[in-house]
Amino acid sequence: MKLTRPLTKAELPKYWSERQQYFGAADADLSQVTQMDSVGLAFLVQWSQVLAETDKTLELRSPPAAFHSLAHLYGVSQLFALVPNNPGSQNGSE
Repeated sequence: MKLTRPLTKAELPKYWSERQQYFGAADADLSQVTQMDSVGLAFLVQWSQVLAETDKTLELRSPPAAFHSLAHLYGVSQLFALVPNNPGSQNGSE
């Protein structure tokens, strides 16, 4: 599932209204996500918890730099599987 908007508090209402289409997928391509805040991380945590109910792990591809610092800060890194970046993605392996 490719996410193209910032994962921020301002965008959460849109993401939440579309959550059924996101939460059914076990992977998230974040290569076009340029901004993320703690609310965006909380959305990913909720998504991962829905998948965990069926023994699946949310795979993240090319998360923005903010993901790594926020996930470490809140101690939720283990909820996700980080997949190697796509060649030519906007986000490096920060």
